Amino acid sequence: MTEAPRFAVREIALYERPVTLRLPFRFGVVTLTECPQAFARVRIEMPDGRSQWGAAAELMAPKWFDKNLQLSNEDNFEQLRAVLRLARVAYLADASLSTAFGHFARHHDSHAAAAAARGYNPLLAGYGPALIDRAVLDALCRAQGVSFYAALQANLPGIGGQRPEFAGLGIEDFLARLRPAGSIEARHTVGLLDAITAADLQERVGDGLPETLEEVIQAGGHRYFKLKVAGKVDADVARLAAIAAVLDRGRDPYFVSLDGNEQYENAAGVAELTAAVQATP
Repeated sequence: MTEAPRFAVREIALYERPVTLRLPFRFGVVTLTECPQAFARVRIEMPDGRSQWGAAAELMAPKWFDKNLQLSNEDNFEQLRAVLRLARVAYLADASLSTAFGHFARHHDSHAAAAAARGYNPLLAGYGPALIDRAVLDALCRAQGVSFYAALQANLPGIGGQRPEFAGLGIEDFLARLRPAGSIEARHTVGLLDAITAADLQERVGDGLPETLEEVIQAGGHRYFKLKVAGKVDADVARLAAIAAVLDRGRDPYFVSLDGNEQYENAAGVAELTAAVQATP
């Protein structure tokens, strides 16, 4: 077992950049055309005085973390900015050395409590530490000169004992057995507004990239798909049948999952959708 490096978190800088999507993307109750992308840069300091910066980025997707329809997209963005600032304050409040996981573990409960005091749900609250933790791990990998895979296999983050949830999991053995895949299948998500065939397009973006599900498959040979559903059984089944008509043309097996983004209120609704899909030729 390799002892996890310990270091101090010295600086955390937060940035944003505006992102415009090339195609509108609808999921759940929101149609996304643009949103900010959050960036975190973190400087860690090793015991020997060496410093290293790491970085991470994530879209600030509205209505994903808090689905309250009374909140505007800008309200959602402000929530995400707030939990990032809360996490930055927490991580910089303690300058003592710890492992990458130790920095997360020591601040988890206090950050969650601070976010809850503002009325933020746990999923929303976790956005801040998650982005900073990724930047911390990036800095650690750079400081040690290792890949993300090698760092996890050797458990350089020190995942384990600082949190009771990890007791008895045998995390060291699990990580040591990991092997990187030689290849990975790309999964394509079909949003609620996505064109299935060219006949569904009202006008083209014309940027040379695929604009329909048909074109995506032709260009990339995709076999794995996540299909958004809207919570209305008849309309969802009709759309799924149209998608299946395209997917069934391929010679290779394909794999799909359905994602309702909480548009089906309960398990009975999901069961109704499943039964309707199975009954549709």
